[in-house]
Amino acid sequence: MLPSSVTLTEMLDARERRANAQSAMLASADASYCLVSFSLNIAGDVKRTAKTRLLFDRGLRAFDLLGFPEVERRVIDEKTGTEALILLRADAADVKAATERLENAFPAARLYDFDVLNAQGEKLSRNVPRKCLVCDGPAAVCARSRAHGLDAVKAATDALLSDFCADTLAYTAHFALERELLTTPKPGLVDGNNNGAHTDMDVPLFLKSAAALVPYFKTAVLLGLADAGMAPLKQAGLGAERTMFAATNGVNTHKGMIYSTGLLLYGMGKALSEGGDAVAYASGLARTDAEERLDHALAERDTNGAKVFSDYGARGAVGEAADGFFHACYCADRLAAHREAENPGALALCDVMVVLNDTNLLHRGGGKGLAFVQRRAKEIAALPESERAEALVRLDAELIERNLSPGGAADMLALGYLLDAWRTLSRDLREVRV
Repeated sequence: MLPSSVTLTEMLDARERRANAQSAMLASADASYCLVSFSLNIAGDVKRTAKTRLLFDRGLRAFDLLGFPEVERRVIDEKTGTEALILLRADAADVKAATERLENAFPAARLYDFDVLNAQGEKLSRNVPRKCLVCDGPAAVCARSRAHGLDAVKAATDALLSDFCADTLAYTAHFALERELLTTPKPGLVDGNNNGAHTDMDVPLFLKSAAALVPYFKTAVLLGLADAGMAPLKQAGLGAERTMFAATNGVNTHKGMIYSTGLLLYGMGKALSEGGDAVAYASGLARTDAEERLDHALAERDTNGAKVFSDYGARGAVGEAADGFFHACYCADRLAAHREAENPGALALCDVMVVLNDTNLLHRGGGKGLAFVQRRAKEIAALPESERAEALVRLDAELIERNLSPGGAADMLALGYLLDAWRTLSRDLREVRV
């Protein structure tokens, strides 16, 4: 969704269309009806962007959760802004009080504009006056006196939008980590059944690590919104590694995910600002220093991944990112394909285990260990869907006995969950609903 400027004439035409639609929806209403007109207060001549749509959709979902009986709804998404007209059978004063609470629910909700009209078309006044975006004083006073220039109001608006989008995507990434962790069964991995082939990790440790990474995830999105480049993202990633190790007392729970998730969140932030393909942005950024990272790995052999790259040529998370996140995208595809299944995550994990040259398996079991897991996963993937969960439990026991853990496949599942959520989000942002 690319931003587009609007003229005063276009805004006046949109206002007239809104008034006509409101009158039409209220034409046959009795005293038990009221009408909600929901839009965003966006300063300047660009009224609709991917960021504003993300905020609008959050507000519409929050309104729906209020549970007022709905009679009719019209949603219009045009360059003059996104707006919803919702006819309710409810007391107008109750609705106004509830929507006013939504307008104060979190910082960016200050941009929400919920007008409530009674059955006679009269707009109800707010119970508490709005605050100015720039100085927190009374908004009406600042507007009348023009206390702040348009540029200051636009900057405050964009800061609220950017912070909201970064929070939204950061918690989406956090949820993806939790979904991967709690997917069960996951052969050889920490899950809801056991700790897999790990003696130093369990579910509580992973949950603690994932929660500690949320601020880094937010930073990665903000860097992408600003298209700041690889250097600041790398510095933020190094800081996130220190945070992770502090939270886990030195256990490496998410180091590979810090790198991969940071890149994808950067790409998503850039896509929200500029349009385009988030995965392509992330992969392009990874390629800016992939060769340097891999050369260092060959020279130093200072990590398990570096040793595997040196011995087997498997490039791990760096190669995955530089090559376009192929297996993460494949896992997202498999999650979509299994969406109606009872346990789509476990099935998608099995699918990706078949095709991934998992560096964790190469580290623990060499080429023979990797080949064993790929063969067994392929056999399970060929079974009827109803038999796969039990087969995965049996494979779990085998991998624990052999001390094999497909940690790379687990990372692809977490990234798959993130990409699946992003695909849904970005599809919604592209849709024009009238």
